[in-house]
Amino acid sequence: MQGYKQKDTIECTIGVIHIPGGILFFKNRDLNRDYLRNRLTVFQSTPEAHSLKGANLQTMELEGISIGINKHRVCVANTHVLSSEDVTYDILCERILSQVKEKTDIPKVTNEFMGENSVQGGRILIASPEWTYLLEVYQKEFQLQEITGNIAITNNFSLIDHQTERPKIREESSLKRLEVASLMIKGISNIGMLKGMLRSHLPEKGELSICNHQAEGGGTESSHIIQIQGDYVGWSSLLGHPCENDYQTTLLFQ
Repeated sequence: MQGYKQKDTIECTIGVIHIPGGILFFKNRDLNRDYLRNRLTVFQSTPEAHSLKGANLQTMELEGISIGINKHRVCVANTHVLSSEDVTYDILCERILSQVKEKTDIPKVTNEFMGENSVQGGRILIASPEWTYLLEVYQKEFQLQEITGNIAITNNFSLIDHQTERPKIREESSLKRLEVASLMIKGISNIGMLKGMLRSHLPEKGELSICNHQAEGGGTESSHIIQIQGDYVGWSSLLGHPCENDYQTTLLFQ
């Protein structure tokens, strides 16, 4: 496959951490300056699911799901790899959230969606307290892998063999955020410690940090943590940079 010239500065850090009795499922959503100038952050909440609407950076329209959880305690979140004129992976995440009840549903839902659509390049985490899957998609290709233990991911494919052309700083940011997050999640055992990681400015505040501050004006648009522990399901979120704002928690499916 030939490379597609990367135009966006869309970066996210997502992952899952296992804690006693459950998981912490998280996402720092990083978007470019143009989107942040016209910020539109929309949550959807029904008896079936709670989610943050996705954003198609090609059309500047809201569509699909960026991160969410359904009543079956299945969580989904995505991070961007490669722009194209294809359908966004946010719409696939919406399909997953509406149809997946257990891990055996994932291959069927994915196969059906990919058979119907050509999809922009993205990475998707799907998790419950008992299991985690990493799904990578690009155009008609996809790869699915079950994950054991904690994981953090950024913006580089690990299952699909495709090299992305993008500015050097974007590549460095993806790799450095992955390095820092992968080290930090090893020592995280509660939500307070995770909030600290999502506010991290290692190696320094700026383009390379998990709490992302881009020179051209983009960066972390919002931060989200879904906590499942026993009977408790809570969504903690903030708008803007995590280093400058406090998380607010909503109890779900009570």
